[in-house]
Amino acid sequence: MKTLNARDFRFRNGFTLIELLVVIAIIAILAGLLFPALASAKSRGQATHCMNNLRQIGMYFHYFTEDNDDFFPAHRNQGIMNSDANISLTNWWGTTIIGRESARTNLFKCASAPTVPRREKDGTWWKWKFDCHLVGYGYNGWFLGQWPYAFDEKPAGSFTVSGYVIEGHGRWRRANVKSPAENLLIGDKRPYGGGNPRTGEGAVWGSSLWYPFSDMSGGNKEGIDTFRHRNTSAVVFNDNHVEMRKDKQINPQGDPFAIKNLKIALIWDPQRGKK
Repeated sequence: MKTLNARDFRFRNGFTLIELLVVIAIIAILAGLLFPALASAKSRGQATHCMNNLRQIGMYFHYFTEDNDDFFPAHRNQGIMNSDANISLTNWWGTTIIGRESARTNLFKCASAPTVPRREKDGTWWKWKFDCHLVGYGYNGWFLGQWPYAFDEKPAGSFTVSGYVIEGHGRWRRANVKSPAENLLIGDKRPYGGGNPRTGEGAVWGSSLWYPFSDMSGGNKEGIDTFRHRNTSAVVFNDNHVEMRKDKQINPQGDPFAIKNLKIALIWDPQRGKK
């Protein structure tokens, strides 16, 4: 019987270069198959987290209207007839419905919102913060609570589309929402206006949805952010159900006042248009 020497032992227990390359190729193929699946699973988890956030925030809206003569909160500067934006940093709908101290939790933080400065597709830099500019959840304020620009229940602006009169109000009562299951309350919102690449601050109005300027494909950025969750957005309606919607299903496409956008306008309008 042949006795194995050290050289034979090393040869028979090693790998050839070809074998190593085959193993590496297999690992690369498996990684290529696995990583997209993991990314998709992560994105779905973040979307679910965001939907749960919005559902809970929607409940706080219900509690607020029950305690405040059925009125929705102002989108900012609640109870103050002053449009000073500095006041808004600590007085906006989030602080109004839940209180600033309680809102230090992650309830208002989308799982996909940046924790370090991030550049959005429109060039805006932002980093999540619990204030009216950087919170990243927008409220349908033009229709439900235009305060501080208007202070009563009279129409505070209107337009007509195909015979339907669409009106926004300074204050609006929940009982006057014609179809709560079809009326937008809150959705993902992207701050706009630039921002500081180093700090992520300086962008504005990540807390308000303002229909007349809500075309996200143009220069106006007051619509719902549908880039955050794989080209969809989490939105909650006034009956407190939550959906994922694509841009064309929730934002006007082009001119918000065009006939083609009537269906979208009626989703935003709590009166669903007046004939």
